[in-house]
Amino acid sequence: MTMKRTTELIPLMNFFAETLRETLDEWDVSQAEVSRMTGIPSPHLTDMKKSCRRCTPEYDLSLSRYLGTSPGFWLRLQLDFELMQAERENGERMSREAQPHAAWDAGNVEM
Repeated sequence: MTMKRTTELIPLMNFFAETLRETLDEWDVSQAEVSRMTGIPSPHLTDMKKSCRRCTPEYDLSLSRYLGTSPGFWLRLQLDFELMQAERENGERMSREAQPHAAWDAGNVEM
């Protein structure tokens, strides 16, 4: 009998959801107040903190303005998580399918 070998991976952390949850938990303000001041529905805030709803550019701008962070901060956290997830789920296949252009390999392209 052969044993099937599996690789257990550490679950990815959604730093957007975690940072939002920690930030809002530390502030002495209700979620209803955050919702009122940002225009983000309270159920959406709950879902974002649970990693069930993603950050949109509009939500990023609202949160950044309200929480005093730079525009794009929240969205970059969300995108970093999604890129790590895509790499984990499709990275090997993408490495096989998408080969570097010959000019890149030869070092003839500058950015």
